[in-house]
Amino acid sequence: MYKTHFNKHIARLAFALLLGTTALTSCNDFLDVRPKGENLEADQFKTPAGFEAAIYGVYGTMQSGSLYGMDLYWGLTDVMAQDLANSNDALGSDALAKYQYNDDDYLRNRLASIWATAYQTIGYANNVLKNLQEKQKADFPLYNLYKGEMLAVRAYLHFDLLRLFCSTDPTKRGIPYTTTYEAKINEFKKVGEVYSLIIKDLQEAEQLLAEEKDAIVYPRNNGQYFKFQNFRETHCNYYAVLGMLAKVYWMQGDMDNAAKYAQMVIDSKKFPLVEPNEVQNVFAGKLSDCETLWGLYSTSYLQTVKSYLYTFQSFHSFNPYTDESGVSHPMPYDKVYAQDIDATSQDFRLQWFKKGNQTVNLYKTVDIYTLDEREMAPKDWKDRIDGINILHVSELYLIAAEALLDKNYDKALEYFQAETSSRGLPALRAGKTLTKEMIFNEYHKEMFGEGQVWYNMKRLNRDIQSNVELRTIPASENIYVLPIPVDEFNYRN
Repeated sequence: MYKTHFNKHIARLAFALLLGTTALTSCNDFLDVRPKGENLEADQFKTPAGFEAAIYGVYGTMQSGSLYGMDLYWGLTDVMAQDLANSNDALGSDALAKYQYNDDDYLRNRLASIWATAYQTIGYANNVLKNLQEKQKADFPLYNLYKGEMLAVRAYLHFDLLRLFCSTDPTKRGIPYTTTYEAKINEFKKVGEVYSLIIKDLQEAEQLLAEEKDAIVYPRNNGQYFKFQNFRETHCNYYAVLGMLAKVYWMQGDMDNAAKYAQMVIDSKKFPLVEPNEVQNVFAGKLSDCETLWGLYSTSYLQTVKSYLYTFQSFHSFNPYTDESGVSHPMPYDKVYAQDIDATSQDFRLQWFKKGNQTVNLYKTVDIYTLDEREMAPKDWKDRIDGINILHVSELYLIAAEALLDKNYDKALEYFQAETSSRGLPALRAGKTLTKEMIFNEYHKEMFGEGQVWYNMKRLNRDIQSNVELRTIPASENIYVLPIPVDEFNYRN
């Protein structure tokens, strides 16, 4: 059903992306095509359908391999977190796993592609916002949704660039925060300034999207008059923005606001945690009807995971570290999941891993039922939306637990145990106290293979248990701050 809805926008989406490529040409080319491009753009944004096509174009770019289709999902930071092993020379993964960011041309090109594609996508979002400013709200019934979504996308992309390429010190150099769609140089801002701008955009998005607060329900209702208001989990919706604010404040160290926004999502009761017997498939290349706050519709992601996660290929695929390879690693995947539990406990998340001959594959985000027809798919499988889970509620339970631990222990424990029990784990034994270390370990288990563990390690400035070098690497900015691509500075010069 969603595929039919989405495919109606494909032709318009391609046209919207064509308009966006104008921003990537040289200065002279830009001047040559600008009059023609401006006329095309004026036609594009005359109607709600044109705006919606451009917005779908933004989401389409976000699922590229340099962004959430691979690198900003599990392809980059899960290698840095020492959760996934990869020896593909063409990706520079060996240098990445050893934090030798400047020593490999392939890796430098890969980081440059992440930087450029993120800012390209920000530019597309800014183009939508620019054209919205020129319209009357009365002529566009979903004006607030269009604007709120694009502000949130802009904020989130800046957030991930900040987390990758900058220090956690608010006084140090951050990144350019781009709010216009034009060929100009944007100044670098300090980390703290960038956080303020991210929060500003998200808070405005929160206000704009609040009008859909009551329309998003569980079970989901996709019978809205305006098609754009259906399948809101594929849009940067109101509750996704609340979840983003929780993550931003948490990363920044503002636990009061992190708890506030995480609880707003949890207490809405619109995103229930799944039962243990549903955990295996909750994020398996489909968006969850229960837990997904926001995800990207994608049919191309299936081929990416088929190549890199589903099928084992030496020097190509991404695989969890395992001692079955004959090497004793400091933190192989099974040791991650053995932390803080009894030997008799059953963690249903271990179903995400499939053992092979001295190897292990991670199927957490892989639609194995489409790739292998011999697998018995759940009865509603074809009705679920293909795609990439960007933000889900289980993460917010753990953010809330940590944020409340020192101020409201009982509530923190309640959130923690709600999340762990949904994954099949028993309640803490009587007399055992929940700690921040236990929450960190649980976050590692829950977010394994989704690119978020590295950011949590960076937030806490943790030493790294290197599965590549078989040693502990002391935390430092040399490890946790990736170099901004040199082209950014050459361009400015």
